[in-house]
Amino acid sequence: MATFGRARRAPGSGNAFLRPFAGLLVVSLALLLLRDTTFVRAGATFVTELLVPAERVLGQVGSTAGGFWQAIAEIENLRTDNDALKAKVDQLTLENVQLREQSFQAQQGAQLAEAAKALKLQTQSAPVIARDPSGLLHSIVLGAGAKDGVLLDDVVISDQGVVGRVSEVGNNYSKVLLVTDSSSAVSALVQGSRAAGIVRGQFGDTLVMDWILQTEDVKIGDVVITAGLAIGNDLKSLYPKGLILGKVVEVTKGENGTFQRAILVPAVDLRHLENVLVVNTNP
Repeated sequence: MATFGRARRAPGSGNAFLRPFAGLLVVSLALLLLRDTTFVRAGATFVTELLVPAERVLGQVGSTAGGFWQAIAEIENLRTDNDALKAKVDQLTLENVQLREQSFQAQQGAQLAEAAKALKLQTQSAPVIARDPSGLLHSIVLGAGAKDGVLLDDVVISDQGVVGRVSEVGNNYSKVLLVTDSSSAVSALVQGSRAAGIVRGQFGDTLVMDWILQTEDVKIGDVVITAGLAIGNDLKSLYPKGLILGKVVEVTKGENGTFQRAILVPAVDLRHLENVLVVNTNP
């Protein structure tokens, strides 16, 4: 017959549950009462001696594991510090480059200002914004034009000497025909002997001075300057007198024996121009 209410516990189940606790209680009381006896002390000492090596090993393992994680943390800190130092070095390197460039630009500006002061003519500085890297086209483009007061046939110089003349003018740019172009012609003097001639451009980066009388003294190393004289039907020279054109590196005899020819290296490194002076010779 079915029974209602709580199920009956099996006989003895409560005793089975309490027996372990009773046993532990008895053992605990026994150890408490016998703790000062020689037997218990000897047993405790024996057990302790057995456990000491294990505790030492566990302590070493814990210490090693702690050192391992500490080393990982230090490596991460070092990596962070290294990244920060690299960023700082990169920033300082960039600032150093910028400062050097500013110093170089200031030096160029001061040199051009000295050249302009020596000319006593109306001048203005202009940056070079384009050039032919091959050197086949003997021209450059300046970042200054009509709105800046640049005029056709204005002379262009650097602090070292003659660069060329303005051959084309736009509103905000101007094109310069270099003195090394074959269509360029400038009346010139050898600074020491005052030998006269015409300096023209030729293929390459050199100049040639023609129509030097055979009797004139011209030698390697002589400096050649503008003579300030008109050529052909021109009423006056575009180039003021006394501007440096170049230096003589070779002297040869003319074909008919009446004239001699000198090969010049330009005074200006035309392939590395960055800033120039535009000289208005027709105010």
